Amino acid sequence: MRLKIGDDAIPFSAETIEGKTISLKQFAGKPLLLMFYRYASCPMCNLRLRDFAQQFPRLHARGLEVVAFFHSPARNIRANAGTHHYPFYLVADPEFNVYRRYGVETSWPRFFLSMLLPSFYVDWIRSMRYGFWGGVAWQMGKMPADFLIGPDGRIVKAHYGREIGDHLPVTEVEAALTDLRVPAN
Repeated sequence: MRLKIGDDAIPFSAETIEGKTISLKQFAGKPLLLMFYRYASCPMCNLRLRDFAQQFPRLHARGLEVVAFFHSPARNIRANAGTHHYPFYLVADPEFNVYRRYGVETSWPRFFLSMLLPSFYVDWIRSMRYGFWGGVAWQMGKMPADFLIGPDGRIVKAHYGREIGDHLPVTEVEAALTDLRVPAN
């Protein structure tokens, strides 16, 4: 079941890789971006996370909160993305509890087709340049997804990745914040 613009965000409670419990309700009244990544050592995921973190201070100044989910155990996330001390929450969801609630999909055909795209090789080389060498996981076919939730708890943007590097562009997040009339500090 895919979520769409205007749907109520699905409540969740999850534990960050630092052991802090967070839930949807604690972000009420603020714009929230939920980012669903693949596995903790995925080079494309780590590259996207790094690139996004560079833009985050500007977005956070506009009130945006962020939770990034991985379907790996917390120890794997701490060993990969966790070493970068990102300024937003990283959450382990190895049982896919929140992934299922948000309709995040698995597609082996799209996984393999991703490797035929020129952008795959550009990103793969960039990821290696930053030290994201990668690894394997049993659920490599999981596609990324992003959901921007408005201060009222409704979905403003629902982006289901078409390939393994397909995330909601930061420009679309910024435009949505403008549409929500979330001012820049």
